[in-house]
Amino acid sequence: MYLTLKQCSELTDINISTCRYYKDSYLEYFDTQGEGKTTKFEEHSTIEILKLIKSAYVKKLDHDQIVELLNVHRGFIPSNPVVQVPDNNTETTQQEDLVHSLRIVLQQELNRRDELILELQEELESIRQTLAEHNEKAEDRARSAESRDGDIMSAIRELQQQRNKPWWRRIFSQT
Repeated sequence: MYLTLKQCSELTDINISTCRYYKDSYLEYFDTQGEGKTTKFEEHSTIEILKLIKSAYVKKLDHDQIVELLNVHRGFIPSNPVVQVPDNNTETTQQEDLVHSLRIVLQQELNRRDELILELQEELESIRQTLAEHNEKAEDRARSAESRDGDIMSAIRELQQQRNKPWWRRIFSQT
């Protein structure tokens, strides 16, 4: 199956711009179909090569060393190998590569967890601010209602006092 470079980037968790750089630097090692914007990459070999190049950069190999590594990966035996292929230590090397891969995966998961924690903390802070705003508005409304209730009670008391006056005082006190 053939994929776009963006799809390969998503499958390998390598930034798209980094994938473009790898593609531009080591294009002859990628199995492609089409040209230009319609270029598609064979899924399995491309993902394998991208991961191999990434691990080589992590190990701080230079361009020539990575080319030699890709040649060895493709089955080409270089005339002057820069990268030594281990003989007896293959199992140890595989274990080291596995441990290294596990460390990378764990680090990525820890980074994702940290990002999620930060997002949740930001969301919690936003919710707290919203709650504080709502509480403040509720307190303002309660104060406004108390003030309005006080005004209504004063008006009622005034009316009651006027009702308690004799009829002739009500009439003559208004004039």
